[in-house]
Amino acid sequence: MRVSVIIPAWNLVELTAACLRSLAAHSAGADLEVLVVDNGSTDATPEALPPLGRELFGPGFRLLRMPENLGFARACNAGGQAATGEMLFFLNNDTLCTEGWLPPLLGAFKGRVGAVGPRLLYPDGRLQHCGITFSPFFRVGHLYEFFPGDHPVINRPRPLQAITGAALMLPAQLFREAGGFFEGYRNGYEDMDLCLTLMAQGRKLAVAPESRIIHYTSATPGRFVHDTANGELLMRRHGKHLKPDLHLLGRLDGYAMRLDAGLSCWLELPEGPAQELSAATARADGDAVAEALTREPLWRAGWLRLMELREAEGRPREALAAGMQGLRFFPAPELAARLQALTQPQGELAEFAKDAAAIAAGLAPPTDPARIAANRARLKAARRDAYSRGDTALAEVLSEALSGQPQPESAQIAGKPTGPGCRPADA
Repeated sequence: MRVSVIIPAWNLVELTAACLRSLAAHSAGADLEVLVVDNGSTDATPEALPPLGRELFGPGFRLLRMPENLGFARACNAGGQAATGEMLFFLNNDTLCTEGWLPPLLGAFKGRVGAVGPRLLYPDGRLQHCGITFSPFFRVGHLYEFFPGDHPVINRPRPLQAITGAALMLPAQLFREAGGFFEGYRNGYEDMDLCLTLMAQGRKLAVAPESRIIHYTSATPGRFVHDTANGELLMRRHGKHLKPDLHLLGRLDGYAMRLDAGLSCWLELPEGPAQELSAATARADGDAVAEALTREPLWRAGWLRLMELREAEGRPREALAAGMQGLRFFPAPELAARLQALTQPQGELAEFAKDAAAIAAGLAPPTDPARIAANRARLKAARRDAYSRGDTALAEVLSEALSGQPQPESAQIAGKPTGPGCRPADA
């Protein structure tokens, strides 16, 4: 089966060249067609890549030159139209393929599966992507981002509504029937739109974790500039069918979704298992706690414990690293406060003091009555939506969050019930 690898590129010739070399090195025996779509590059891309591509792939390589930077969607669509393979593999130019990347992707097309992605890893080996999630407020995230790249939870199959377009394979016929990537976005959300279009056609999405690709992620300048407008467009096009799923995906793996006063959402180990882990490591040293966090990265109390142990061991930079890593998983004020205390503007950690103060300030709960009222209104709207869809699990989480949220002074006086199990008239 012929696979057409479509690589959109705009400048960054060194990254594209490295991507091509890794593709050639780890695709021996595969029937590949490789198309680099040059989106109007102004560096050496148009001159340097054709000879390199021919050296690596012979006549199977082509460079399609766009007259200007037409954006991700148009570049990919141009590549998809020019491709001759039965399967299309859209691949960002800031990626490196690894040994055995291709067979698991092809093998994942079973039943109604319409598109497949690999396990994407950061260069340091941590996980970047094994599926896209949506919070109750439709904020987009990558499931288990920053987990150890070989963590067993990554291998589990799960129902997904979207996977990233950084490395996305699907049959050429399906891509064309879906109309390709919708070109109304500006460098973002095109992949989610395509996935939701496939889902509307009765197709499923999958990640093949045995396929591993390293992704430097967002190397193209200005990658996230248009996220707000793109998100609004996605909701207009697919909002009726898109469902919050962070809580469901987490629960499948034994995690609980939590919310804070700023409406940030995250997954963490539930209270019972977290207390058991804390008790089991009560007398452990820093290395043992670090090992426990490798096995269970969403043990929130463990990151604070590791910070305290590393500081007591005279290893302040490792304490700092532990706090920063914990904050990647959850917006934890206790970690931010410890960071701030650790990085007072004196001694060897003075350089981090300003950043620590900014992190701590950013995690402070809202105090403005208007913002508090707006957040409560959003929580109630999300709970209403959850009840209307019959998602009682999410409705209960949101009710619990409402009971713990601060209220404007007028609401406190009114004393309206908002605790778990209550459905006030304005809910």
